Amino acid sequence: MCARSEAVELEVLGAEGSEARVPPRPLRLSLLELLGKLVRRDQPAPSHRRAKHNHRFRTFVSCENERRIKANNREYNAQFRYANNYIKTSKYSIITFLPLNLLEQFQRLANFYFLCLLVLQLIPAISSLTPITTAIPLIGVLALTAVKDAYDDFQRHQNDSQVNHRRAKTLRNGKLVEEKWASVQVGDVIRLENDQFVAADILLLSSSEPNGLCYIETAELDGETNLKCRQCLLETAAMGQDDAQLGAFDGEIVCETPNNLLNKFEGTLSWRNQHFSLDNDKILLRGCVLRNTSWCYGVVVFAGKDTKLMQNSGKTKFKRTSIDRLLNFLIIGIVFFLLSMCVFCTVACGVWEWLVGRYFQVYLPWDTLVPADPTWGAVIIALLVFFSYAIVMNTVVPISLYVSVEVIRFAQSFLINWDEKMYYEKTGTAAKARTTTLNEELGQIQYIFSDKTGTLTQNIMTFNKCSIAGVCYGDVVDETTGETLEINERRGRARGGAGRARGRGAGLLLDETAQGRSTPAAMRPASSEPLDFSFNPEYEPEFKFFDPTLLDAVKRGDSHVHDFFRLLALCHTVMPDQKNGRLEYQAQSPDESALVSAARNFGFVFRERSPNSITIEVMGNTEVYELLCILDFNNVRKRMSVILRKDGEIRLYTKGADNVIYERLKATKGDVKSKTQEHLNKFAGEGLRTLALAWRPLEERGFAEWKRRHHAAALALHDRDEQLDAIYEEIETDLLLLGVTAIEDKLQDGVPETIANLSMAGIKIWVLTGDKQETAINIGYSCQLLTDDMAEVFVVDGASYDDVNKQLAKCRDSIRVVNTFMPHGPRSSDAKRDEEPNGAVSGRGANVKLNAPAVSVVTFSNEYVSGGAHTSEPHEHANDDSNGFAIVVNGHSLVHCLHPKLEEKFSEVVLHCRSVICCRVTPLQKAMVVELIKKSRKAVTLAIGDGANDVSMIKAAHIGVGISGQEGMQAVLASDYSIAQFRFLQRLLLVHGRWSYYRMCKFLRYFFYKNFAFTVCHFWFAFFCGFSAQTVFDEMFISVYNLFYTSLPVLALGVFEQDVSDATSLQFPKLYAPGHTSQLFNKTEFIKSTLHGCFTSLVLFLIPYGTYNDGLAADGRVLSDHMLLGSVVATILIIDNTTQIALDTTYWTVFNHVTIWGSLVSYFVLDYFYNYAIGGPYVGSLTVALTQPTFWFTAVLTMIILMVPVVSWRLASARARGTLAERLRLRQRWRGAAPAPRTPSARRARRSVRSGYAFAHQEGFGRLITSGKIMRRIPHADAAFSALASLPGKFHARPSSPPPEPKAPTQNLDTVDL
Repeated sequence: MCARSEAVELEVLGAEGSEARVPPRPLRLSLLELLGKLVRRDQPAPSHRRAKHNHRFRTFVSCENERRIKANNREYNAQFRYANNYIKTSKYSIITFLPLNLLEQFQRLANFYFLCLLVLQLIPAISSLTPITTAIPLIGVLALTAVKDAYDDFQRHQNDSQVNHRRAKTLRNGKLVEEKWASVQVGDVIRLENDQFVAADILLLSSSEPNGLCYIETAELDGETNLKCRQCLLETAAMGQDDAQLGAFDGEIVCETPNNLLNKFEGTLSWRNQHFSLDNDKILLRGCVLRNTSWCYGVVVFAGKDTKLMQNSGKTKFKRTSIDRLLNFLIIGIVFFLLSMCVFCTVACGVWEWLVGRYFQVYLPWDTLVPADPTWGAVIIALLVFFSYAIVMNTVVPISLYVSVEVIRFAQSFLINWDEKMYYEKTGTAAKARTTTLNEELGQIQYIFSDKTGTLTQNIMTFNKCSIAGVCYGDVVDETTGETLEINERRGRARGGAGRARGRGAGLLLDETAQGRSTPAAMRPASSEPLDFSFNPEYEPEFKFFDPTLLDAVKRGDSHVHDFFRLLALCHTVMPDQKNGRLEYQAQSPDESALVSAARNFGFVFRERSPNSITIEVMGNTEVYELLCILDFNNVRKRMSVILRKDGEIRLYTKGADNVIYERLKATKGDVKSKTQEHLNKFAGEGLRTLALAWRPLEERGFAEWKRRHHAAALALHDRDEQLDAIYEEIETDLLLLGVTAIEDKLQDGVPETIANLSMAGIKIWVLTGDKQETAINIGYSCQLLTDDMAEVFVVDGASYDDVNKQLAKCRDSIRVVNTFMPHGPRSSDAKRDEEPNGAVSGRGANVKLNAPAVSVVTFSNEYVSGGAHTSEPHEHANDDSNGFAIVVNGHSLVHCLHPKLEEKFSEVVLHCRSVICCRVTPLQKAMVVELIKKSRKAVTLAIGDGANDVSMIKAAHIGVGISGQEGMQAVLASDYSIAQFRFLQRLLLVHGRWSYYRMCKFLRYFFYKNFAFTVCHFWFAFFCGFSAQTVFDEMFISVYNLFYTSLPVLALGVFEQDVSDATSLQFPKLYAPGHTSQLFNKTEFIKSTLHGCFTSLVLFLIPYGTYNDGLAADGRVLSDHMLLGSVVATILIIDNTTQIALDTTYWTVFNHVTIWGSLVSYFVLDYFYNYAIGGPYVGSLTVALTQPTFWFTAVLTMIILMVPVVSWRLASARARGTLAERLRLRQRWRGAAPAPRTPSARRARRSVRSGYAFAHQEGFGRLITSGKIMRRIPHADAAFSALASLPGKFHARPSSPPPEPKAPTQNLDTVDL
């Protein structure tokens, strides 16, 4: 309940005229105290505004469980402080930018660490280095990052401003006024026009269509581009577009509070002493687009951040890479290592001062701050030395590390932006790195979460093939060889033969299997060009069909073919529309649009419809049919029918799922049914969506009786749908088969190949879509997420918690059975000896046998296979997913799967699955699934999508990729990277992601090595300088070591390094695998680098120290001075760094040569310039050293001791356990470039999962058409049957089959024979 004071009249509660009973004071106080904890109270309105309000509402308090709105009454609605329509996705403002950005940056421990060091360096008593050495790099890093963050946020501000400044027509005092979207408020009545975005969540009041209907496209919300219908109340529809009436509309709306449920709305409208129920079918949500409706009016219910679109958007998160998180951890370890060295030096200094130093105060006087007492003096000096060593050795984690990391990431982002191979010429769109902080994370992706519509598919259905009267049409066959031709729409004729297919590209892959066509192939002329339909004035230029025999049959008047296309032109609920003088169709599903479009192009043009008639044009002749009845589609019937009369003859035309139609066919002789069944199997095997067509004649008397009973059932008050279904069953019998259609939901170019390569790289791909179950399953087979290789495809579609729990338990048990009898991994020699010739494994698992794959995902020539292709293991390692599982989860079931009690069981099941498809999911559910994997697997995730419904998922994942598609730019604007096509994802990950990770890891290993080699020299020198914090090197050398001498070579390594070429990276996706386990840089690799650096520093210091200790030149000059030793150690250190990075570089460019050798030269140039031109303290030291043979002997000896172990270790490692990249690089060096592997075929034999159309189609508009309303609101569809219920079980014995073809070897070190 809402909390109100006793002054609120009961009229507000719907009990006008009654008096409020005031409870006793103690009870009232108790209730108010209780309600105060449950109800959010708003501040009372100011007194001068309160007077303007109706007195009945002057103390009204907003509630948390309902929302009250009065139309056209801003004063009333203002007291509740509802959100306005202004949206904000940016993170900063001008005022908050500096403090918030600095706060974010100082969350990096390194930045905070260097801030503390800078403060210490400002204290003269403990600092032996100038503060500038830390201040300049720290300010540089903060400024560089701040500029980047400001630019990113500026783009968000621009996008927000663009949206907020869109124009909306709002009623003010009965007149339409144009306002900004940001100015629209709850309760305003706004006008929308055709093709306009809905500004806020509104209650539909009236529209230009009959009966208050309007049509919307919800692609921004759920990814579906098919039109949906909404209908307002008939009482409000009567206002039409009368601005005066609409401006005077004063209805009160009581509805739910803002939430993220896209398919649910509950509320009531009180108007003119009547109450009307409101549901989701009367609501237009923000982000929808008005289609095929000239205008409509609505009252704003939710605005701005309260809209369901924004409620599903999720929050912008600060994303860090796993390397960033590891560096934060390592910095803690390095700080402890630094502190331990400082503590050791502190203790040692105190001991030395107490034992030795106090006797040398004449030569080394103590500071005036130090007490004269030897004990206390030694303690104070030791404490000061602690901070001095902390400053001297702070370069063990230099600030330049983060400067270099940011520069490398920035450069890598430009390499992504400039990659011409990710440029989509059709739209002129290039790939873009919208962030510069996540590049190396692209090389560690373990899970990809993808949208379906517009991401994997083009959402374009094409009429591909058909079978009419037992004759198959659509295949193009070579007239000489009889082989099926693969047609490519761009290049015309391609190579013949399914065995020589090289992938589908952008064309239609027409593969003929053993079932074949009935007409001999040699009799069909071959054609490589699409047919010319220009004889038909209503043809569509974009329509492509290649088999001329079907067009010839139409032109010669083949009765079966004419009846086939006549049915397609008549049996549907498509709405025709004239747009710019051109006939266009608006269908509730792309499938139905494709079928009507095919009939149109072949000369059977659907022209117009009325409630009682359908008009078509057949080869130029107009035919008008009387529409007697529409037997509408639903998910239980899986079919739709129309009953038509023409020239006194009544016919019933039906189309639907083939199994449903076949059950209702009339028993006839002949082989048409069997041939058509063969064609159905063939189409289903090619991943096409099939539909069966049939008809029957009706007698006038029988139809009249049936129509009477149909009318009675339509008026029934109880069980109306069940009675109508029974009536439909009576007449949809004894059908005559006409044929079947096969349409293709066109994938984007290269999707199967991309998914195959990403799967081979060890990346698991999940599809999260708002589309229907069967549609998602068909696409899963088309793009090879689902294959016949799999042990089982589970479907979880339970409606209740218990149902889902049982289904998950059954899935888990099935997985355990298969893993028990056929575990993954290499089989022992005993197991191989037990293997039977037919592929079954004898022993305990003899009755469990899986099908071998029909086509291997990728194959290589035999020279890559140890001992030939036939010697490779069929189950080579645990990553071999030939016996993997897949699971399909419905949205309503996912709600229960994500319940805390089922979350663990759900995770256990899905993590054993190679592919996961979640259908009918909301945007927020997508984000919850991503968060589940992030939490349970600690895996690096990537989300890719193209619509506003994908924004939550993109923000939740570690990496968000937006596709510049047809559904707007919301996904791109929320993403970290944007590409134009899904196929570019493999290049983004396998090439740029892998290179970025490889480069960053190599950079970090070398960087830590060189800095430990440089810094720890001070620690060794401490043993010889009384632990006085005296530095080995010149102060200027310390300042510029990381800035000039060693920065550019390592930057060139981090930007340009490649172990293999981009082509090789794509040919061998297994090269991507090291990133999954962070093999190239982890704690172990860090420790190796630091130990190597410490060893180098020890050698660098001790050998020159031993050589120059008490050393004399040939002319008798003393060489054992501190400055000479420092110059020698510094010079050998630079030579060692140069040699080391030269060994680390495998891909030499001009930049590498210039930076590596240039840095070595710059050391000598800058040293002489500083000491001679400026007058540095080390003037002449390096000159003296270089003129002495002692220096050259020392340098050569030191370099040999340092380099021989490194080179020997690398050669031994490469020979004993070389990586795949090393072996490929070696092979390319000695044998030339590796041949490209065959790309996977776009069509694979698959299990017969047909009639995707029947599942994907929604309940039709039949009743609306026949009732004269043209269209009506779509009721909630019944739960779809499981699309895979009829699939054969995988755990039963199967009949013997021919031996499977040898499986392609997986790519690893054992199968690459070099």
